[in-house]
Amino acid sequence: VSTQSTGNDDRAVLAYLKNCRFNLEKSFNMMTESLKWRKSFGVNDISKTTFSQELLTDPYLYFKGYGKGGEPLLIWDVRRHKKNNTALNAEMKKLLALLLDRREGAQEYKKVIMLFNMSGCGLGNIDYDFIKYLISLLTEYYPDILDNLLVFEMPRLLSAAWTIIKNMLDEDSRDAIKFVNKQEVLEYVDKDQLPISLGGTNEAAAANVMENDFQSLAEKKQVTFTQQTPTKRPNSTSAEGKAGNMSPLQITPQDTLTFSVQQSNSESVPQSIKMVNTREVQVAYKVKTTAPEHYRVKPTVGLVEPGQGVEVSVQLTPGSAVTASRDRFLVQCTPITSPFKGDITEYWRSVEQGKVTEHRLRCKVVMNGSAIEEKVDHLMSNNVHTTTAPNMSDRLSAIENRLKAIEQKGEATNRQTKRTLIILQIFLLVSLVYVSYLLYQEYNLLQETATAVPAATPKIKPEL
Repeated sequence: VSTQSTGNDDRAVLAYLKNCRFNLEKSFNMMTESLKWRKSFGVNDISKTTFSQELLTDPYLYFKGYGKGGEPLLIWDVRRHKKNNTALNAEMKKLLALLLDRREGAQEYKKVIMLFNMSGCGLGNIDYDFIKYLISLLTEYYPDILDNLLVFEMPRLLSAAWTIIKNMLDEDSRDAIKFVNKQEVLEYVDKDQLPISLGGTNEAAAANVMENDFQSLAEKKQVTFTQQTPTKRPNSTSAEGKAGNMSPLQITPQDTLTFSVQQSNSESVPQSIKMVNTREVQVAYKVKTTAPEHYRVKPTVGLVEPGQGVEVSVQLTPGSAVTASRDRFLVQCTPITSPFKGDITEYWRSVEQGKVTEHRLRCKVVMNGSAIEEKVDHLMSNNVHTTTAPNMSDRLSAIENRLKAIEQKGEATNRQTKRTLIILQIFLLVSLVYVSYLLYQEYNLLQETATAVPAATPKIKPEL
């Protein structure tokens, strides 16, 4: 969006277009506000000297580890945040902007999983001003950077506070918030990627924001998807893993789940994930996705009998086609050695992680015969962004003119509001004086009436 930003301009423009459902006027307005914010906040001027030594040597907002899809994990230790420490919180706002901006500008771009470590928090740690600032970054200035927001081990005492915070968010942002404990967080992040303080085994140091430009973050953990046959997780210790990394289910498709839509806001034709049991025992399966609000999946859990097959129906919901290419599906399966006839959902709660085989699927959307990414590129090249210097200059001039028009309109509105308030104040004052006058008149009338009535003469009894 800005020639001085760290991000890729095409990707930034596309993020705003997706966020506004490809409404060009809304997207333009949103980019205009983003440019205005970047200049006023001084995003490009943030450097090592911006931060105190305390925040540089022992930060409580940092990148460490990755999600199951390779998403960088941004952790905020909320219990160390004190809302009354104004100076440090101002630095924290700068640090958060820098972290997101560097992540936005990475060559190997991945959405971010934010994890709020709420363990041991109290009311003194809940800073509504900082959270409102965080929400504005994620919804207005970096609208396509958040994958999920995990709220870890939130105390019950703070439930009311989070109810207020959730009301600040739009529907899509609320859907991205997941409340998790030490067991549930493993659905999003592997144990070897979680810090020890969160119940994981990751002993690596947090990424140093001032020494790492985030260009090679993705190289630290290569995330691959199955190309030929489903593979076993490297940290599995099951008998299947020792026997040669063979999955108990033959899964189709092997790599990509393709959805066909007529328009970007239409519902897709239902697709199927087919699973065939290649074992002589029952196999339990579970289907997950990184964006459950975008898909209708039936069934999500079940059993496959020996030598039999099942199909899981997957349908893309209306309005989700634009961002679906970044979504992922995860099929988990585990063999059951003895016949099982109970509740399969409850069974999955007790399955050991080391006995689970995982198969990952990418998502692809085809609209009228071609991938939707090609449609987006065509729209951008024709309507939004070109790389020639004269057009970029024209666009920046148009943005500047639009900003001036908005400022002038705002000033006119303020003047009109002030005049209206003055008129209302005068009207109220006149009304008060008039009512006071009427009450005074009524009081005088009552006084005159009381004076005009003669006192009653007492009757004297005659003498006998």
